[in-house]
Amino acid sequence: MIKKIVRTILLITLMLWIGGYSAFLSNMQAITPQTPNIKTDAIIVLTGGNYRITTGLDLFAKGLAPKLLITGVHKSVTKKDIRAMWKGKTKLPDCCITLGHEATTTYENAIEAKKWIKENNIKSARLVTSIYHVKRAMLEFNNKLKDTEIIIHPVEKHDYDMKDLIFWKITFDEYNKTLYRSAIIYIKQLISSK
Repeated sequence: MIKKIVRTILLITLMLWIGGYSAFLSNMQAITPQTPNIKTDAIIVLTGGNYRITTGLDLFAKGLAPKLLITGVHKSVTKKDIRAMWKGKTKLPDCCITLGHEATTTYENAIEAKKWIKENNIKSARLVTSIYHVKRAMLEFNNKLKDTEIIIHPVEKHDYDMKDLIFWKITFDEYNKTLYRSAIIYIKQLISSK
């Protein structure tokens, strides 16, 4: 009897997990940049995926924000290296690119951005990341930056096609990380509300 109950619970859990993963993939495909022409106080780019930095530089060159933070940059990378990546026709502004070298995770990106936002009196920011990473990035940023308006701007050029095995590996990992971080944040909120 107990074995049957355990099997039933495991089967239901597996079905919920598969359904959640399917919804994650479906929602991911529907994500587009929010209000792509609205100016914000800043652009924040999370490193770690293809085209993120060049997308952020493109938005910065278009004048969609006067400040740009790239968080999670390797310690050896300089502003000169970042500027050299820019191949667009519009010249990049001469100032106001900040590189954050401390963060190594999305959670740490949010902490690094929070400190920079406070120092620069930022009220609104456009958050640039890969489409598969938007859900978890928004989870972390909304949790840490409650007083800042965050507008999502997923990279429109996708890293990988659904035919690629790496697409499934990345989205599988990202879905599970999002579930894990959602649970951690929820538990912390429950504990702090008591």
